[in-house]
Amino acid sequence: MTDRLELEHEAREAILAAYAELCPGIIDNPYLAGHFPLPMQWHFLRGHLEKDPLDLAVYQALYGGAAGGGKSDALLMAAAQFVDRGEYAGILFRRTYTDLALPGAIMDRALDWWKNAPGVSWDGSNKTFRFPSGAKITFAYLQHAGDERRYQGAEFQFSGWDELTQFPDRRPYRYVGLSRVRRPTWSDIPLRTLGASNPGGAGHAWVAEDFDVELDGNGHPFYPARIVDNPYIDRAAYIAGLEHLHPTTRAQLLAGDWRAREPGDYFRREWFGPLLDPAEDLWPSRDCRRVRWWDLAASVAEGACHTAGVKMARHRNGGYAVEHCLSFKATPGNRNSKIIQAAKMDGPTVTVGLEIEPGSGGPAQVETIAEALKKVGIRCVYARPSTPDKDEREKVYVVRAPSSANAKAARCDPVASCLERGYSRRGEGPEIDQVTGQPVPGWGEDAGKPVAEAKDGIRLFAGEWTQGYLDIVEGFPGESKDQRVDEADASSGAWSWLKANPVGASVAYHTSEAAVASADDYRRTNPSERPDADRTRKDRAGRWRP
Repeated sequence: MTDRLELEHEAREAILAAYAELCPGIIDNPYLAGHFPLPMQWHFLRGHLEKDPLDLAVYQALYGGAAGGGKSDALLMAAAQFVDRGEYAGILFRRTYTDLALPGAIMDRALDWWKNAPGVSWDGSNKTFRFPSGAKITFAYLQHAGDERRYQGAEFQFSGWDELTQFPDRRPYRYVGLSRVRRPTWSDIPLRTLGASNPGGAGHAWVAEDFDVELDGNGHPFYPARIVDNPYIDRAAYIAGLEHLHPTTRAQLLAGDWRAREPGDYFRREWFGPLLDPAEDLWPSRDCRRVRWWDLAASVAEGACHTAGVKMARHRNGGYAVEHCLSFKATPGNRNSKIIQAAKMDGPTVTVGLEIEPGSGGPAQVETIAEALKKVGIRCVYARPSTPDKDEREKVYVVRAPSSANAKAARCDPVASCLERGYSRRGEGPEIDQVTGQPVPGWGEDAGKPVAEAKDGIRLFAGEWTQGYLDIVEGFPGESKDQRVDEADASSGAWSWLKANPVGASVAYHTSEAAVASADDYRRTNPSERPDADRTRKDRAGRWRP
Protein backbone atom coordinates (compact mmCIF):
# COMPACT_ATOMS: atom_id res chain seq x y z
CA MET A 1 0.00 0.00 0.00
CA THR A 2 2.82 2.37 0.91
CA ASP A 3 4.56 1.74 -2.40
CA ARG A 4 1.33 2.38 -4.26
CA LEU A 5 0.77 5.69 -2.46
CA GLU A 6 4.34 6.73 -3.14
CA LEU A 7 3.93 5.92 -6.84
CA GLU A 8 0.70 7.89 -7.02
CA HIS A 9 2.37 10.81 -5.27
CA GLU A 10 5.33 10.71 -7.64
CA ALA A 11 3.00 10.53 -10.65
CA ARG A 12 1.01 13.48 -9.37
CA GLU A 13 4.16 15.51 -8.78
CA ALA A 14 5.40 14.66 -12.28
CA ILE A 15 2.10 15.77 -13.81
CA LEU A 16 2.13 19.03 -11.87
CA ALA A 17 5.73 19.65 -12.86
CA ALA A 18 4.79 19.14 -16.50
CA TYR A 19 1.87 21.56 -16.12
CA ALA A 20 4.16 24.11 -14.46
CA GLU A 21 6.55 23.90 -17.39
CA LEU A 22 3.72 24.18 -19.93
CA CYS A 23 2.16 27.23 -18.28
CA PRO A 24 4.08 29.32 -15.75
CA GLY A 25 2.43 31.04 -12.83
CA ILE A 26 -0.37 28.52 -12.24
CA ILE A 27 0.88 25.51 -10.30
CA ASP A 28 1.52 26.34 -6.63
CA ASN A 29 0.19 29.88 -7.15
CA PRO A 30 -1.44 30.72 -3.78
CA TYR A 31 -3.63 33.42 -5.32
CA LEU A 32 -5.85 31.20 -7.48
CA ALA A 33 -8.06 30.43 -4.47
CA GLY A 34 -7.71 26.71 -5.02
CA HIS A 35 -8.97 26.84 -8.61
CA PHE A 36 -7.32 24.54 -11.10
CA PRO A 37 -7.83 25.69 -14.71
CA LEU A 38 -10.39 23.95 -16.89
CA PRO A 39 -8.93 22.56 -20.14
CA MET A 40 -9.95 25.57 -22.26
CA GLN A 41 -8.86 27.99 -19.52
CA TRP A 42 -5.48 26.25 -19.56
CA HIS A 43 -5.05 26.89 -23.29
CA PHE A 44 -6.14 30.50 -22.78
CA LEU A 45 -3.63 31.07 -19.95
CA ARG A 46 -0.69 29.76 -21.94
CA GLY A 47 -1.68 31.13 -25.35
CA HIS A 48 1.02 33.82 -25.25
CA LEU A 49 3.66 31.09 -25.22
CA GLU A 50 2.59 30.03 -28.72
CA LYS A 51 3.57 33.43 -30.10
CA ASP A 52 6.80 33.95 -32.01
CA PRO A 53 9.40 35.06 -29.39
CA LEU A 54 10.58 37.77 -31.79
CA ASP A 55 7.09 39.25 -31.95
CA LEU A 56 7.13 42.07 -29.40
CA ALA A 57 3.50 43.12 -29.94
CA VAL A 58 0.96 42.78 -27.13
CA TYR A 59 -0.61 39.31 -27.16
CA GLN A 60 -4.40 39.49 -27.59
CA ALA A 61 -6.93 36.71 -27.06
CA LEU A 62 -10.62 36.26 -26.26
CA TYR A 63 -12.15 33.64 -23.96
CA GLY A 64 -15.79 32.68 -23.63
CA GLY A 65 -18.81 32.43 -25.83
CA ALA A 66 -21.41 30.71 -23.69
CA ALA A 67 -22.47 31.81 -20.22
CA GLY A 68 -21.16 29.77 -17.31
CA GLY A 69 -17.93 28.88 -19.08
CA GLY A 70 -15.70 30.37 -16.38
CA LYS A 71 -14.88 33.69 -18.07
CA SER A 72 -14.34 35.78 -14.94
CA ASP A 73 -12.27 33.05 -13.29
CA ALA A 74 -10.10 32.79 -16.41
CA LEU A 75 -9.39 36.54 -16.32
CA LEU A 76 -8.58 36.49 -12.59
CA MET A 77 -6.20 33.56 -13.07
CA ALA A 78 -4.51 35.40 -15.93
CA ALA A 79 -4.22 38.56 -13.83
CA ALA A 80 -2.61 36.60 -10.95
CA GLN A 81 -0.10 34.63 -13.04
CA PHE A 82 2.82 37.00 -12.44
CA VAL A 83 2.04 38.63 -9.08
CA ASP A 84 5.23 37.13 -7.69
CA ARG A 85 7.14 39.76 -9.71
CA GLY A 86 7.51 43.14 -8.01
CA GLU A 87 7.42 45.14 -11.26
CA TYR A 88 4.13 43.57 -12.37
CA ALA A 89 0.99 45.70 -12.75
CA GLY A 90 -2.35 44.52 -14.11
CA ILE A 91 -5.73 46.14 -14.64
CA LEU A 92 -9.20 44.65 -15.19
CA PHE A 93 -12.07 46.59 -16.81
CA ARG A 94 -15.84 46.49 -17.00
CA ARG A 95 -17.89 49.00 -18.95
CA THR A 96 -19.59 50.62 -15.94
CA TYR A 97 -18.94 50.76 -12.23
CA THR A 98 -22.31 49.09 -11.61
CA ASP A 99 -21.23 46.13 -13.72
CA LEU A 100 -17.87 46.04 -11.94
CA ALA A 101 -19.32 46.00 -8.43
CA LEU A 102 -22.29 43.67 -8.90
CA PRO A 103 -22.46 40.73 -6.47
CA GLY A 104 -20.70 37.80 -8.07
CA ALA A 105 -19.10 40.02 -10.74
CA ILE A 106 -15.38 40.05 -11.31
CA MET A 107 -14.36 42.53 -8.57
CA ASP A 108 -16.61 40.87 -6.00
CA ARG A 109 -15.08 37.53 -6.94
CA ALA A 110 -11.57 38.97 -6.62
CA LEU A 111 -12.38 40.13 -3.09
CA ASP A 112 -13.30 36.55 -2.21
CA TRP A 113 -10.03 35.30 -3.68
CA TRP A 114 -7.54 37.87 -2.42
CA LYS A 115 -8.83 40.19 0.30
CA ASN A 116 -7.92 37.83 3.13
CA ALA A 117 -4.96 36.17 1.43
CA PRO A 118 -1.73 36.42 3.48
CA GLY A 119 0.21 39.59 2.74
CA VAL A 120 -2.37 41.03 0.30
CA SER A 121 -3.73 44.53 0.98
CA TRP A 122 -6.86 46.07 -0.56
CA ASP A 123 -7.17 49.78 -1.32
CA GLY A 124 -10.94 50.27 -1.59
CA SER A 125 -10.63 53.89 -2.76
CA ASN A 126 -8.47 53.05 -5.74
CA LYS A 127 -9.85 49.53 -6.20
CA THR A 128 -6.34 48.07 -6.09
CA PHE A 129 -4.87 44.89 -4.62
CA ARG A 130 -1.21 44.99 -3.63
CA PHE A 131 0.63 41.68 -3.25
CA PRO A 132 3.62 40.87 -1.01
CA SER A 133 6.04 41.20 -3.93
CA GLY A 134 4.81 44.75 -4.63
CA ALA A 135 2.78 43.68 -7.67
CA LYS A 136 -0.58 45.45 -8.17
CA ILE A 137 -3.91 44.56 -9.77
CA THR A 138 -6.44 47.35 -10.24
CA PHE A 139 -10.14 47.26 -11.17
CA ALA A 140 -11.64 50.05 -13.26
CA TYR A 141 -14.45 51.00 -15.63
CA LEU A 142 -14.66 53.02 -18.87
CA GLN A 143 -18.22 54.21 -19.22
CA HIS A 144 -17.91 57.44 -21.20
CA ALA A 145 -16.07 58.44 -24.34
CA GLY A 146 -12.61 59.70 -23.42
CA ASP A 147 -12.44 57.90 -20.05
CA GLU A 148 -9.50 55.91 -21.39
CA ARG A 149 -7.42 59.12 -21.37
CA ARG A 150 -7.24 58.84 -17.60
CA TYR A 151 -4.59 56.21 -18.17
CA GLN A 152 -2.30 58.35 -20.28
CA GLY A 153 1.19 57.72 -18.95
CA ALA A 154 0.18 54.53 -17.10
CA GLU A 155 2.04 51.27 -17.62
CA PHE A 156 0.64 47.76 -17.28
CA GLN A 157 1.87 44.34 -18.31
CA PHE A 158 -1.64 42.90 -18.34
CA SER A 159 -5.06 44.32 -19.16
CA GLY A 160 -8.21 42.22 -18.84
CA TRP A 161 -11.60 43.09 -20.33
CA ASP A 162 -14.63 41.41 -18.81
CA GLU A 163 -17.68 41.29 -21.15
CA LEU A 164 -15.75 42.93 -23.96
CA THR A 165 -18.78 43.19 -26.25
CA GLN A 166 -20.33 45.71 -23.85
CA PHE A 167 -17.81 48.28 -25.12
CA PRO A 168 -19.43 49.88 -28.20
CA ASP A 169 -16.19 50.47 -30.09
CA ARG A 170 -12.51 49.64 -30.08
CA ARG A 171 -11.19 52.98 -28.85
CA PRO A 172 -10.78 52.29 -25.12
CA TYR A 173 -9.61 48.72 -25.78
CA ARG A 174 -6.99 49.83 -28.28
CA TYR A 175 -5.83 52.81 -26.25
CA VAL A 176 -5.35 51.10 -22.88
CA GLY A 177 -5.02 47.50 -24.03
CA LEU A 178 -2.31 48.17 -26.59
CA SER A 179 -0.62 51.52 -26.03
CA ARG A 180 -0.56 51.32 -22.20
CA VAL A 181 0.56 47.69 -21.98
CA ARG A 182 4.35 47.79 -21.88
CA ARG A 183 7.25 46.88 -19.61
CA PRO A 184 10.73 48.01 -18.54
CA THR A 185 13.48 47.01 -20.94
CA TRP A 186 14.99 44.65 -18.36
CA SER A 187 11.72 42.78 -17.65
CA ASP A 188 10.59 39.59 -19.41
CA ILE A 189 6.99 39.57 -18.15
CA PRO A 190 4.76 38.79 -21.19
CA LEU A 191 2.60 41.65 -22.46
CA ARG A 192 -1.02 40.50 -22.65
CA THR A 193 -4.42 42.02 -23.33
CA LEU A 194 -7.08 39.38 -22.75
CA GLY A 195 -10.84 39.65 -23.09
CA ALA A 196 -13.76 37.51 -22.04
CA SER A 197 -17.29 37.85 -23.33
CA ASN A 198 -20.56 36.35 -24.49
CA PRO A 199 -21.86 37.24 -27.96
CA GLY A 200 -24.28 40.16 -28.24
CA GLY A 201 -24.00 43.68 -26.90
CA ALA A 202 -23.17 46.99 -28.50
CA GLY A 203 -19.66 45.88 -29.44
CA HIS A 204 -20.59 42.50 -30.91
CA ALA A 205 -19.60 43.48 -34.46
CA TRP A 206 -16.10 44.79 -33.77
CA VAL A 207 -15.25 41.97 -31.36
CA ALA A 208 -16.39 39.37 -33.90
CA GLU A 209 -14.33 41.18 -36.53
CA ASP A 210 -11.12 41.33 -34.47
CA PHE A 211 -11.17 37.84 -32.96
CA ASP A 212 -11.45 34.39 -34.51
CA VAL A 213 -14.97 33.66 -33.22
CA GLU A 214 -15.74 31.61 -36.35
CA LEU A 215 -12.58 29.53 -35.74
CA ASP A 216 -11.57 29.99 -39.37
CA GLY A 217 -8.08 31.29 -38.67
CA ASN A 218 -8.95 34.96 -39.10
CA GLY A 219 -8.35 37.32 -36.21
CA HIS A 220 -6.74 37.05 -32.80
CA PRO A 221 -7.10 33.71 -30.94
CA PHE A 222 -10.50 32.81 -29.54
CA TYR A 223 -10.95 30.13 -26.89
CA PRO A 224 -14.57 28.92 -26.85
CA ALA A 225 -16.06 27.85 -23.54
CA ARG A 226 -19.38 26.19 -22.82
CA ILE A 227 -21.34 25.59 -19.67
CA VAL A 228 -20.87 21.82 -20.06
CA ASP A 229 -17.11 22.35 -19.73
CA ASN A 230 -17.46 23.83 -16.25
CA PRO A 231 -17.84 21.19 -13.49
CA TYR A 232 -17.96 23.85 -10.76
CA ILE A 233 -21.42 25.14 -11.71
CA ASP A 234 -24.91 23.66 -11.23
CA ARG A 235 -25.51 23.15 -14.94
CA ALA A 236 -29.14 22.06 -14.73
CA ALA A 237 -30.15 25.06 -12.61
CA TYR A 238 -28.14 27.46 -14.75
CA ILE A 239 -29.66 26.18 -18.01
CA ALA A 240 -33.15 26.29 -16.49
CA GLY A 241 -32.55 29.94 -15.62
CA LEU A 242 -31.91 30.73 -19.29
CA GLU A 243 -35.08 29.12 -20.60
CA HIS A 244 -37.22 32.23 -20.13
CA LEU A 245 -34.95 34.40 -22.29
CA HIS A 246 -35.55 35.40 -25.88
CA PRO A 247 -34.42 32.60 -28.25
CA THR A 248 -31.66 34.79 -29.67
CA THR A 249 -30.30 35.70 -26.25
CA ARG A 250 -30.57 32.08 -25.16
CA ALA A 251 -28.57 30.96 -28.22
CA GLN A 252 -25.91 33.53 -27.40
CA LEU A 253 -25.61 32.62 -23.74
CA LEU A 254 -26.21 28.88 -23.83
CA ALA A 255 -24.55 27.90 -27.11
CA GLY A 256 -22.15 30.83 -27.46
CA ASP A 257 -23.56 31.45 -30.95
CA TRP A 258 -21.86 34.55 -32.39
CA ARG A 259 -24.23 34.59 -35.37
CA ALA A 260 -27.30 34.84 -33.17
CA ARG A 261 -28.34 38.48 -32.81
CA GLU A 262 -31.15 40.33 -31.07
CA PRO A 263 -33.80 41.07 -33.68
CA GLY A 264 -33.30 44.55 -35.12
CA ASP A 265 -36.03 47.09 -35.71
CA TYR A 266 -34.87 47.98 -39.22
CA PHE A 267 -32.94 45.02 -40.65
CA ARG A 268 -33.40 41.40 -39.65
CA ARG A 269 -31.59 38.42 -41.06
CA GLU A 270 -34.79 36.46 -41.69
CA TRP A 271 -36.43 39.36 -43.57
CA PHE A 272 -33.84 38.97 -46.34
CA GLY A 273 -34.89 35.36 -46.87
CA PRO A 274 -32.52 32.59 -48.02
CA LEU A 275 -29.21 33.99 -49.25
CA LEU A 276 -28.87 34.26 -53.02
CA ASP A 277 -26.09 32.61 -55.01
CA PRO A 278 -23.91 35.16 -56.85
CA ALA A 279 -23.12 32.55 -59.51
CA GLU A 280 -26.75 31.77 -60.34
CA ASP A 281 -29.09 34.50 -59.11
CA LEU A 282 -27.60 37.74 -60.48
CA TRP A 283 -30.07 39.61 -62.68
CA PRO A 284 -29.04 40.58 -66.23
CA SER A 285 -28.29 44.29 -66.58
CA ARG A 286 -31.12 44.63 -69.11
CA ASP A 287 -33.62 43.72 -66.39
CA CYS A 288 -32.35 45.84 -63.52
CA ARG A 289 -30.62 49.04 -62.49
CA ARG A 290 -27.65 48.97 -60.15
CA VAL A 291 -25.98 51.52 -57.92
CA ARG A 292 -23.17 51.37 -55.41
CA TRP A 293 -23.96 54.06 -52.89
CA TRP A 294 -21.18 55.44 -50.73
CA ASP A 295 -21.48 56.90 -47.26
CA LEU A 296 -18.22 58.83 -47.07
CA ALA A 297 -15.75 59.24 -44.22
CA ALA A 298 -12.14 60.37 -44.26
CA SER A 299 -10.20 59.27 -41.20
CA VAL A 300 -8.26 56.29 -39.91
CA ALA A 301 -8.49 57.39 -36.27
CA GLU A 302 -9.87 55.08 -33.59
CA GLY A 303 -13.64 55.50 -33.39
CA ALA A 304 -13.85 57.24 -36.77
CA CYS A 305 -16.67 56.34 -39.14
CA HIS A 306 -16.11 53.89 -41.96
CA THR A 307 -16.53 54.66 -45.63
CA ALA A 308 -19.17 52.15 -46.72
CA GLY A 309 -20.33 51.32 -50.24
CA VAL A 310 -23.41 49.12 -50.74
CA LYS A 311 -24.11 47.76 -54.21
CA MET A 312 -27.82 47.25 -54.71
CA ALA A 313 -29.96 46.27 -57.70
CA ARG A 314 -33.62 46.91 -58.46
CA HIS A 315 -35.38 44.56 -60.89
CA ARG A 316 -37.94 45.93 -63.32
CA ASN A 317 -40.57 43.83 -61.51
CA GLY A 318 -39.96 45.71 -58.25
CA GLY A 319 -37.66 43.55 -56.13
CA TYR A 320 -34.32 44.72 -54.71
CA ALA A 321 -31.13 42.86 -53.87
CA VAL A 322 -28.01 43.80 -51.90
CA GLU A 323 -25.22 42.33 -54.04
CA HIS A 324 -22.12 43.48 -52.18
CA CYS A 325 -20.84 45.73 -49.40
CA LEU A 326 -17.38 47.20 -49.04
CA SER A 327 -16.34 49.21 -46.00
CA PHE A 328 -13.03 50.57 -44.78
CA LYS A 329 -11.31 53.43 -42.99
CA ALA A 330 -8.92 55.54 -45.05
CA THR A 331 -7.52 59.02 -45.53
CA PRO A 332 -9.19 61.10 -48.28
CA GLY A 333 -6.72 60.25 -51.04
CA ASN A 334 -6.67 56.53 -50.26
CA ARG A 335 -10.46 56.53 -49.86
CA ASN A 336 -10.95 58.04 -53.32
CA SER A 337 -8.60 55.49 -54.84
CA LYS A 338 -10.54 52.63 -53.25
CA ILE A 339 -13.87 54.02 -54.49
CA ILE A 340 -12.53 54.36 -58.04
CA GLN A 341 -11.04 50.86 -57.92
CA ALA A 342 -14.37 49.44 -56.72
CA ALA A 343 -16.17 51.27 -59.56
CA LYS A 344 -13.81 49.74 -62.12
CA MET A 345 -14.45 46.29 -60.67
CA ASP A 346 -18.23 46.85 -60.72
CA GLY A 347 -18.12 48.04 -64.33
CA PRO A 348 -19.92 50.84 -66.22
CA THR A 349 -23.39 49.34 -65.70
CA VAL A 350 -23.22 50.18 -61.99
CA THR A 351 -23.86 53.83 -61.16
CA VAL A 352 -21.79 55.32 -58.36
CA GLY A 353 -23.78 57.28 -55.79
CA LEU A 354 -22.17 59.74 -53.39
CA GLU A 355 -23.72 61.51 -50.45
CA ILE A 356 -22.64 65.12 -50.17
CA GLU A 357 -21.73 65.54 -46.55
CA PRO A 358 -22.79 68.67 -44.63
CA GLY A 359 -20.35 71.58 -44.60
CA SER A 360 -18.56 73.62 -47.19
CA GLY A 361 -16.17 70.80 -48.09
CA GLY A 362 -18.93 68.31 -48.97
CA PRO A 363 -19.42 69.35 -52.64
CA ALA A 364 -15.68 69.60 -53.23
CA GLN A 365 -14.92 66.04 -52.14
CA VAL A 366 -17.62 64.44 -54.29
CA GLU A 367 -16.67 66.56 -57.31
CA THR A 368 -13.11 65.28 -57.02
CA ILE A 369 -14.32 61.67 -57.02
CA ALA A 370 -16.83 62.32 -59.83
CA GLU A 371 -14.19 63.85 -62.09
CA ALA A 372 -11.96 60.80 -61.63
CA LEU A 373 -14.88 58.45 -62.32
CA LYS A 374 -15.83 60.35 -65.46
CA LYS A 375 -12.35 59.76 -66.89
CA VAL A 376 -12.87 55.98 -66.67
CA GLY A 377 -16.42 56.10 -68.03
CA ILE A 378 -18.34 55.58 -64.80
CA ARG A 379 -21.54 57.50 -64.16
CA CYS A 380 -21.75 59.28 -60.82
CA VAL A 381 -24.78 60.78 -59.07
CA TYR A 382 -25.00 62.94 -55.96
CA ALA A 383 -27.39 63.66 -53.13
CA ARG A 384 -27.29 66.62 -50.79
CA PRO A 385 -27.82 66.35 -47.03
CA SER A 386 -30.86 68.63 -46.99
CA THR A 387 -32.93 70.69 -49.38
CA PRO A 388 -36.09 71.90 -47.66
CA ASP A 389 -37.58 73.72 -50.66
CA LYS A 390 -37.94 70.69 -52.97
CA ASP A 391 -41.13 68.85 -53.82
CA GLU A 392 -42.46 65.90 -51.87
CA ARG A 393 -41.24 63.25 -54.32
CA GLU A 394 -37.66 64.40 -54.01
CA LYS A 395 -37.89 64.77 -50.26
CA VAL A 396 -38.80 61.10 -49.91
CA TYR A 397 -36.68 59.46 -52.55
CA VAL A 398 -33.79 61.68 -53.65
CA VAL A 399 -32.90 64.27 -51.05
CA ARG A 400 -31.19 62.89 -48.00
CA ALA A 401 -31.99 64.01 -44.50
CA PRO A 402 -29.35 65.63 -42.24
CA SER A 403 -26.78 63.23 -40.86
CA SER A 404 -28.06 63.15 -37.28
CA ALA A 405 -28.83 59.82 -35.66
CA ASN A 406 -32.59 60.45 -35.80
CA ALA A 407 -32.42 61.34 -39.49
CA LYS A 408 -30.41 58.21 -40.27
CA ALA A 409 -33.14 56.13 -38.64
CA ALA A 410 -35.87 58.09 -40.43
CA ARG A 411 -34.46 57.44 -43.87
CA CYS A 412 -34.07 53.74 -43.08
CA ASP A 413 -37.80 53.53 -42.29
CA PRO A 414 -38.98 53.01 -45.91
CA VAL A 415 -36.10 50.57 -46.51
CA ALA A 416 -37.12 48.50 -43.49
CA SER A 417 -40.75 48.58 -44.63
CA CYS A 418 -39.75 47.30 -48.07
CA LEU A 419 -37.61 44.58 -46.50
CA GLU A 420 -40.38 43.39 -44.20
CA ARG A 421 -43.03 43.54 -46.95
CA GLY A 422 -40.95 41.19 -49.08
CA TYR A 423 -40.67 38.81 -46.13
CA SER A 424 -44.45 38.71 -45.86
CA ARG A 425 -45.08 38.53 -49.61
CA ARG A 426 -42.86 35.44 -49.83
CA GLY A 427 -45.01 33.83 -47.15
CA GLU A 428 -42.07 33.56 -44.77
CA GLY A 429 -43.52 35.83 -42.08
CA PRO A 430 -46.68 35.48 -39.97
CA GLU A 431 -49.92 35.63 -41.96
CA ILE A 432 -51.83 37.43 -39.21
CA ASP A 433 -50.62 40.76 -37.85
CA GLN A 434 -49.97 40.26 -34.15
CA VAL A 435 -50.98 43.86 -33.34
CA THR A 436 -54.17 44.29 -35.40
CA GLY A 437 -55.19 40.64 -35.61
CA GLN A 438 -55.88 41.17 -39.33
CA PRO A 439 -54.32 39.35 -42.31
CA VAL A 440 -51.03 40.88 -43.43
CA PRO A 441 -51.55 42.72 -46.77
CA GLY A 442 -49.95 40.90 -49.70
CA TRP A 443 -48.99 37.91 -47.60
CA GLY A 444 -47.80 35.01 -49.76
CA GLU A 445 -48.34 36.69 -53.13
CA ASP A 446 -44.71 36.08 -54.16
CA ALA A 447 -44.43 32.66 -52.51
CA GLY A 448 -42.81 30.07 -54.72
CA LYS A 449 -41.97 32.53 -57.48
CA PRO A 450 -38.47 32.96 -58.95
CA VAL A 451 -36.44 35.72 -57.33
CA ALA A 452 -36.78 37.95 -60.40
CA GLU A 453 -40.58 37.86 -60.26
CA ALA A 454 -40.89 39.28 -56.74
CA LYS A 455 -42.80 42.55 -56.68
CA ASP A 456 -41.28 43.86 -53.47
CA GLY A 457 -38.71 43.14 -50.81
CA ILE A 458 -34.92 43.11 -50.52
CA ARG A 459 -32.81 40.00 -50.94
CA LEU A 460 -29.21 39.44 -49.91
CA PHE A 461 -26.38 37.67 -51.72
CA ALA A 462 -23.99 35.25 -50.05
CA GLY A 463 -20.32 36.18 -49.82
CA GLU A 464 -17.43 36.66 -47.41
CA TRP A 465 -18.77 40.15 -46.74
CA THR A 466 -22.33 39.04 -45.89
CA GLN A 467 -21.96 38.21 -42.20
CA GLY A 468 -20.06 41.42 -41.49
CA TYR A 469 -22.79 43.39 -43.24
CA LEU A 470 -25.50 41.67 -41.19
CA ASP A 471 -23.58 42.23 -37.95
CA ILE A 472 -23.73 45.99 -38.58
CA VAL A 473 -27.21 46.49 -40.01
CA GLU A 474 -28.97 44.16 -37.56
CA GLY A 475 -27.64 46.35 -34.73
CA PHE A 476 -28.94 49.55 -36.35
CA PRO A 477 -29.63 52.12 -34.93
CA GLY A 478 -28.09 50.85 -31.68
CA GLU A 479 -28.14 52.21 -28.17
CA SER A 480 -24.91 54.20 -28.39
CA LYS A 481 -24.02 57.21 -30.51
CA ASP A 482 -20.69 55.48 -31.13
CA GLN A 483 -22.31 52.41 -32.68
CA ARG A 484 -21.36 51.86 -36.31
CA VAL A 485 -24.17 52.67 -38.75
CA ASP A 486 -22.31 53.36 -42.02
CA GLU A 487 -23.51 50.23 -43.84
CA ALA A 488 -27.13 50.95 -42.92
CA ASP A 489 -26.79 54.54 -44.12
CA ALA A 490 -25.28 53.41 -47.43
CA SER A 491 -28.09 50.86 -47.83
CA SER A 492 -30.76 53.52 -47.39
CA GLY A 493 -28.98 55.75 -49.92
CA ALA A 494 -28.84 52.97 -52.52
CA TRP A 495 -32.47 52.04 -51.97
CA SER A 496 -33.66 55.65 -52.19
CA TRP A 497 -31.86 56.30 -55.47
CA LEU A 498 -33.17 53.09 -57.04
CA LYS A 499 -36.69 53.89 -55.85
CA ALA A 500 -36.52 57.27 -57.61
CA ASN A 501 -34.82 55.81 -60.72
CA PRO A 502 -36.50 52.55 -61.73
CA VAL A 503 -35.54 50.53 -64.76
CA GLY A 504 -36.75 52.34 -67.89
CA ALA A 505 -35.88 55.86 -66.76
CA SER A 506 -33.17 57.07 -69.11
CA VAL A 507 -31.72 59.69 -66.76
CA ALA A 508 -31.83 60.41 -63.08
CA TYR A 509 -34.74 62.46 -61.79
CA HIS A 510 -33.91 66.18 -61.97
CA THR A 511 -35.49 68.85 -59.88
CA SER A 512 -36.69 72.11 -61.36
CA GLU A 513 -33.99 74.58 -62.24
CA ALA A 514 -33.74 77.34 -59.69
CA ALA A 515 -31.97 80.64 -59.96
CA VAL A 516 -28.51 80.69 -58.45
CA ALA A 517 -27.90 83.80 -56.40
CA SER A 518 -24.11 83.75 -56.42
CA ALA A 519 -21.06 81.81 -57.51
CA ASP A 520 -20.77 80.30 -54.02
CA ASP A 521 -24.41 79.21 -54.10
CA TYR A 522 -23.84 77.75 -57.55
CA ARG A 523 -20.81 75.79 -56.34
CA ARG A 524 -22.81 74.31 -53.46
CA THR A 525 -25.61 73.22 -55.79
CA ASN A 526 -25.73 69.58 -56.87
CA PRO A 527 -24.06 69.49 -60.30
CA SER A 528 -26.97 67.49 -61.74
CA GLU A 529 -29.28 70.40 -60.83
CA ARG A 530 -27.18 73.23 -62.23
CA PRO A 531 -28.82 74.89 -65.27
CA ASP A 532 -26.86 75.17 -68.50
CA ALA A 533 -25.47 78.55 -69.33
CA ASP A 534 -25.86 77.75 -73.04
CA ARG A 535 -26.14 74.85 -75.45
CA THR A 536 -22.45 74.07 -75.19
CA ARG A 537 -23.20 72.26 -71.89
CA LYS A 538 -21.00 74.62 -69.91
CA ASP A 539 -22.14 75.85 -66.54
CA ARG A 540 -22.08 79.47 -65.46
CA ALA A 541 -18.55 79.08 -64.23
CA GLY A 542 -17.49 78.04 -67.74
CA ARG A 543 -16.80 74.42 -66.77
CA TRP A 544 -17.99 71.43 -68.75
CA ARG A 545 -20.75 69.40 -67.16
CA PRO A 546 -22.23 66.07 -68.27
